[in-house]
Amino acid sequence: MKRAPHRAPASSSRLPRAATCVTAVTAATALLVTVAPAASAGGRSCAGQACLTVESTGLYVARATATTTPDSEFFGHFHMYGGGLNGISSTRHWHEGSRYTLALGRRLPDHTKICVEGWEHVGKKVVPRGRTCVEIHA
Repeated sequence: MKRAPHRAPASSSRLPRAATCVTAVTAATALLVTVAPAASAGGRSCAGQACLTVESTGLYVARATATTTPDSEFFGHFHMYGGGLNGISSTRHWHEGSRYTLALGRRLPDHTKICVEGWEHVGKKVVPRGRTCVEIHA
């Protein structure tokens, strides 16, 4: 009578292979999680009497908003530019709570700067009231 060849029990030969696969998948997942870039939530910057708030996620910019600094006001306009923007607000009385917003709704190149300038109209003169920028990061 012929004997069947001796084989190791199924649990002992397959278990190390399954553990190796699980370990490899776990390590790859951990690598992906640590390598993925963190998304930026936009930024805010103020200088003089002008503030700029950029709403973004990573390189996708939804909108940019110009406001006056807290407790400041002037009669004039805002000029917003950069990243494909080039807008001039209406000439009016700007005060805390008033906003000038431009929508982008697109991705911008890394390190793009969006800037705003506040300009006060005094008689026939136009006087700078602040310039500030926010840089977009991945």
